[in-house]
Amino acid sequence: MARVNIVKKIKIDGVWKLIAIPRTSKGTYDWNSLPEGLYLIEWRAGGKRRREVAGVTASQALEAQRQKKHALEGRALGLPGFEKAGETVKQGPLHIAVEKYLDETEALKKPNTLRKYKAVLERFLEYFQNAPSIDQIGGEDLTRFVIWLKKHEQLGANTIRHNAIIVAQFFKRQGRENITRQLQLPDRIDPLPREYSTADLEKFFQAAYDAEQILFGTFLLTGLREMEAVHLFWPDINLERMRISVTAKPELGFYPKRWEERAVPIPVQLIGLLKQHRPRPGSNFVFPSPAGNREYHMLDRCKAIAARAGLDPEVFDLKTFRSTFATRSLRAGFDVRTVQEWMGHKSLETTMRYLVPNSDVHDRLDQVTIPGLNSSELRKQEATKATPTRGRNRKQAKAKPPDKETVAATPRARAAN
Repeated sequence: MARVNIVKKIKIDGVWKLIAIPRTSKGTYDWNSLPEGLYLIEWRAGGKRRREVAGVTASQALEAQRQKKHALEGRALGLPGFEKAGETVKQGPLHIAVEKYLDETEALKKPNTLRKYKAVLERFLEYFQNAPSIDQIGGEDLTRFVIWLKKHEQLGANTIRHNAIIVAQFFKRQGRENITRQLQLPDRIDPLPREYSTADLEKFFQAAYDAEQILFGTFLLTGLREMEAVHLFWPDINLERMRISVTAKPELGFYPKRWEERAVPIPVQLIGLLKQHRPRPGSNFVFPSPAGNREYHMLDRCKAIAARAGLDPEVFDLKTFRSTFATRSLRAGFDVRTVQEWMGHKSLETTMRYLVPNSDVHDRLDQVTIPGLNSSELRKQEATKATPTRGRNRKQAKAKPPDKETVAATPRARAAN
């Protein structure tokens, strides 16, 4: 008799696992012993283990098991039409399709890309955990998924759009590239790039220790990304040619964004700081961890300095050092194409986003005045002179005899003369 087992896909400590259905003392399935999940059936055919989605209820799982046993028994008896029974499997379970897609991503993409894809698709699986296969997910289901991201996960508009792009790529790889075309997404928000003010930077670096001044001075004066600074080696720094090279480190699994290496010039001020920075014995990293390995706590150190300086740690991050470098470089007169090369941007349009107005303008702006606009005290004095006097002062003003020049100017005085 053909053997077909029932297993259940459940989430344990954030990880999806396949668990066999426990049995009762009487030998029957104990359906209530496991949490909610997705049932699958598994069997062996053609020397391989096969799996197939079996629904989300016990009755669906038992029916799928019965039908598969019937097909496998027909094959064993040599009945016509059952020659390949059990070997051809319909669309696999959704989680298996995702795992296969992530395996391909790991082989073809960079580690950072894999982490992003994995986070998005695990969230996708969490929502569609009861969907037997990808074929049973329609456009309306994806719309409800987007609403769930907004209300339940409380993701921003741009993050939701990013999730939708990755899900769309996954569907395209499964042969369903048109399903997301009519998907309703929130409007994209393009905020202006942030930059640190001169006053805040002064407070920040005054509160930083010597090694921290060199680290965050490098961020500010080169525009390096976080992982580029983490994987910066001493041979990447050429003080004579006054430049830092962003290079791949295949042995560490690090590659520059878009796989493109680049060189960034370094100003004299940063050269002076780097000359003071001593290499750690036995470590190639310019900014190593206390153990001499990669330092993954640069953001924590940034926020700790901001707190010591009396600044808001929430608004201090590593990316803003990079955007401050870009905006100040453009404002200093460097052309957009040059700054694009320094930043490692794919398109010129991305670099042009950093052409933002200067926010540190108040000291210079206060020097701009309009004559007469701020002379409120003078206007008060003029108004006081024009106001008629009252009481005795008014009578005295009327009784005051005119001076000789005024009398001489009257018509009667002219006639007498």
